[in-house]
Amino acid sequence: MGALTERFATIDGRRMRYLTGGSGKPLVLCHGFLSSGEEFGGRFAALTESRTVISPDLPGNGQSDPLPGRHTAEAMGAGVLDLLDHLKIDRFDLGGLCLGASAAAAMASARPDAVDNLILHTPLVAPSLVRLRFRWQVHVLTSAPIWHQIVWLARRRVVSDIYKRFLIEGKDVDRATSDINFRNQQRADPRAAKEWLNDALVREDMALIVDRSRPTLIIVPLHDRLVNVERLRVMVQPLANVELFVDDLGGHGWSPDAVKRHLEVMRGMLAGAG
Repeated sequence: MGALTERFATIDGRRMRYLTGGSGKPLVLCHGFLSSGEEFGGRFAALTESRTVISPDLPGNGQSDPLPGRHTAEAMGAGVLDLLDHLKIDRFDLGGLCLGASAAAAMASARPDAVDNLILHTPLVAPSLVRLRFRWQVHVLTSAPIWHQIVWLARRRVVSDIYKRFLIEGKDVDRATSDINFRNQQRADPRAAKEWLNDALVREDMALIVDRSRPTLIIVPLHDRLVNVERLRVMVQPLANVELFVDDLGGHGWSPDAVKRHLEVMRGMLAGAG
């Protein structure tokens, strides 16, 4: 975890785990699907050099309890905002990774005056940007007759690794990342996972991005298997407040080199360098 420390808070009677460290203006990082604070905050712990990083396990993920209601992006984001209220943080920079980008967008929409810099990594910000093959994967895998078998298979390491390598992440993923992701798959709440995934496919967050006057950075790998990168380029090209970084070398999976490239882009944006 590097410079980050594990902590727990009780929010409305439910446990929420988060990682934190560093000093300076708060930077809140929301992880992606079936993951935990290590995936985003832990991987970019170097940002603690200039920010107080807060990277929670979103409700129903990692070691955070699930919500009593549906796990929509608004509900997941509201859970993080409750944590920030608990920590007495009322203004911050914000980042979200993949499905976590939807939670971050919901937070920015709910409290526009609280969020300064916004970082969206491989975001599913509009249904038209989600690749058709991934949309059909989700439709089939979350259907009632199949979902329970998928939950069982996701907790078998060999099956999980094969699926993610060939259909989601590609081969450029380090072993440590695979180990963390598999552990998080085993402990994620199945109801939360299904609800969050289905909600992400119908998100319409482009209006938020268009309306924001404060800086927004979008990072996406050129060969991402979820996001249609060329359509994204067209959509954000007219937006003066949006910086789009397309990583020509990367896919949806993580590697140490990809982390270095994206870290430098995030540092530049947070420093105001563009």
